[in-house]
Amino acid sequence: MSGGDIEARVAAISAEGERTLVLHGPEPSGRTAARMLPALPGVCFAESADPARALRQAVEHGLGRLILFATADDLVAALGLGADGLLGEITIDMGGTPELAAEVAAAGSARRACALWRDAGLLGPCGRELCRRVAAELESAAAGAGDDPIAAQVVLLDDAGERMIGMYGRLRR
Repeated sequence: MSGGDIEARVAAISAEGERTLVLHGPEPSGRTAARMLPALPGVCFAESADPARALRQAVEHGLGRLILFATADDLVAALGLGADGLLGEITIDMGGTPELAAEVAAAGSARRACALWRDAGLLGPCGRELCRRVAAELESAAAGAGDDPIAAQVVLLDDAGERMIGMYGRLRR
């Protein structure tokens, strides 16, 4: 489902009595999300390049949970996060050296930063921390958009969109 249809998709989720919106990028990330969340009906899944817009719709319709499946580049781009400083900061916070943090900050993309984290043995903790910070951004934005809180979960996918490499939050219904 394209981003232009997100209003209709969220309305359909609400009409079905569901409370979870699962956002993902282009295939195969949608299949990956469906494979990881088999208990959710298909109506809950939507392709969207604009998580902020989808989040507003979810709040307006009283949904309680947003799960975002995305690659590292898509996470930072879609949310407008300042990747350079953020990824370097995450590197330090998760035990990386100042030299690695500088290299990550200068990497030019979140994808390259993940490769550097992987090579340094820090992809697990750094990937989880990136997911945690994105989830916090989503929850903060939801808190400003409506009265009911939304729980945000974030799943970091590999560059191909086929495998989870980091996650923050529970993926149970």
